[in-house]
Amino acid sequence: MPICTKNSMKHHKIIKNHGGVHMHSLNENALDFKSLEEEVYKYVCELGVGIIKNVLMTIDKQLASERDKSEYRHKGLKDNTIKTVMGPVEYKRAVYEHYNEEENKEYIFLLDKFLQMDTIGKMSGMLVEKVLENATIASYRKSSNNVTSLTGQSISHGAAWNLVQKFGEKLETEENEKVEKFKAGELKGEREVEALFMESDGLWLSMQGKDRPKGKKGKKREIKIGIHYEGWVLRNNGKKKSYKLKNKRVVVGYKKSEEFKLLRDADIAQCYNYDEIKYKILNGDGAAWIKKDHDAEGEYFQLDRFHIYRSVYRAIKDKKEARALCILLRNYKFKSFMDRLEELKYECGGVYEEVKKIDELKAYLISNSDGIIPYQKRIDLPEPPEGLCYRNLGAMESNVFTVLGERMKKRRMSWSISGANNLGRVLAEKISGNLYDKISSLLSSNLPEKALEVYETTIKKVKVMDKKVGKKSNQYPVPQGAIPFIGSASTQGRKAIRDLIKNKVATELIYR
Repeated sequence: MPICTKNSMKHHKIIKNHGGVHMHSLNENALDFKSLEEEVYKYVCELGVGIIKNVLMTIDKQLASERDKSEYRHKGLKDNTIKTVMGPVEYKRAVYEHYNEEENKEYIFLLDKFLQMDTIGKMSGMLVEKVLENATIASYRKSSNNVTSLTGQSISHGAAWNLVQKFGEKLETEENEKVEKFKAGELKGEREVEALFMESDGLWLSMQGKDRPKGKKGKKREIKIGIHYEGWVLRNNGKKKSYKLKNKRVVVGYKKSEEFKLLRDADIAQCYNYDEIKYKILNGDGAAWIKKDHDAEGEYFQLDRFHIYRSVYRAIKDKKEARALCILLRNYKFKSFMDRLEELKYECGGVYEEVKKIDELKAYLISNSDGIIPYQKRIDLPEPPEGLCYRNLGAMESNVFTVLGERMKKRRMSWSISGANNLGRVLAEKISGNLYDKISSLLSSNLPEKALEVYETTIKKVKVMDKKVGKKSNQYPVPQGAIPFIGSASTQGRKAIRDLIKNKVATELIYR
């Protein structure tokens, strides 16, 4: 129901036009819902910042009183700031002089040690989430604008870029540890499957600065992308039959072929009992880095069908002839296919460019002859678990776009190797469905029980705070501010908010 007061009605006149009633503002500062929403949001953010500040400072005082004074010498208070989605929380915390085990003097903050907070750029975990989720879909500049407009915290595009780099580096450290554990045989996932499907491809990105290739390679480098999944499940969308990949995981990086394979295998071993996987089906376009060491026991390579047919259409000028050749391949008539290619070399009149393309097509297919026949025709897979099915591979092309292409190929973007790797890792975690868990595990920590007690006490005291607290009251000393916007420009929106919250405590302002 709209808010109407005598004062607000003075600023409007009713004009009847074609049987309708329209409200026209006579005052440019008149109350509208957007202004009301903005002002209330700003006030609630300020209230939240105050509560967090109070909790932190209360815990710091308790630590000061309970510390071993012979070990920790109080050296005063230092300012600190944590950036949150509600805005910057500015508070003071005690610094202590302390001698470590080597008898060297050092200065520590007991509050930081107690909370065990790991932050990037002093950003809270929730703010990190908002910045990273925006950075995966938009440029750093637009991401910073989005976060600034949707939260109480102002973020620059440089800060958004820096956050992605720092978080990407943390993911890299975790990757390296995972690979080392895999090489030592210390990784063993809980899931057990008999068959696992893997696909790999690359995406060529424009490079900048010292990372730009020299010579004939131009300005681009290929970043490697790999996915693995258990099979296909039917979507429940009530429309035409469609399928999605089950338990898809993504790995990304500018790495050498052997390093990339190690990373992929380590990621598999972290999720699955690696030794119990009897069949590993690898789908790719035939690139050397994809096929490297693919002939390991239980691993079968398959040449991607899309790339097979595309290579035919690129090599054969007559598209009707190209379709006929693809039909021969689809029916596994390889001798007839090769014979027809030889005939086409003569039929084209020996034109150099056309003959060259036909020879390249033959060489491509011969070098990948072990993968031309689909895996279903070569091996007998066991029956899939209930609800799962095994289908033709070929999900990589769409995943290249989904994982990296959509974000990293637009607007003539160019990258450094480290910058592409870091954002690529964040995107891979997002597509794998693990981004928010990674943020929680790498940045956030569980608050100690004492911290939770202080928080609960603070909230309870806010709820029971009397409107007329006497000087000798034993009420919890929650900071109290003046009515919002006192001393600010007086607009109709701000007047309405002051009237709404006048003589009310914070918990009475909830929406019912």
